[in-house]
Amino acid sequence: MICWSCQKEILDNARFCPHCEAEVEAKPSAEESAAAASALAAMSPDLFTELRDAFDKSATGEEFVNRIMVGDCPQCGGSKTGDCENDPEIDDPCVGRCFECGQLWCLDCGELFKATQISDHDCPAWEELDWDDDDLDETD
Repeated sequence: MICWSCQKEILDNARFCPHCEAEVEAKPSAEESAAAASALAAMSPDLFTELRDAFDKSATGEEFVNRIMVGDCPQCGGSKTGDCENDPEIDDPCVGRCFECGQLWCLDCGELFKATQISDHDCPAWEELDWDDDDLDETD
């Protein structure tokens, strides 16, 4: 079996990749593969080229997701970035972090801040959300 993240050979019964530590997931269903192929076919050539460039520059699936979802640091322009979902002190996937200069920022509105300012952040991008929407209810 091949790891979805690092593309290296792994055991068929592995739960985590021994090379990159990515969780081994089930292969996409035929419907999921068809949906992905349809989305790629509908992309403009420029967007497809940008997506392919991000893929080519990424060593792992996680790095690719960070390039797409987090992007480069707005402070120093560095590409070694990630979100703070697994940071025990911040625990927020909407906060970006630069691993080169340490800058933190809101991934939704782009506001730069320090760790002490995160809890005070009132993101203007969230004003448009309908907080009564059942789709946002995580208890279901």
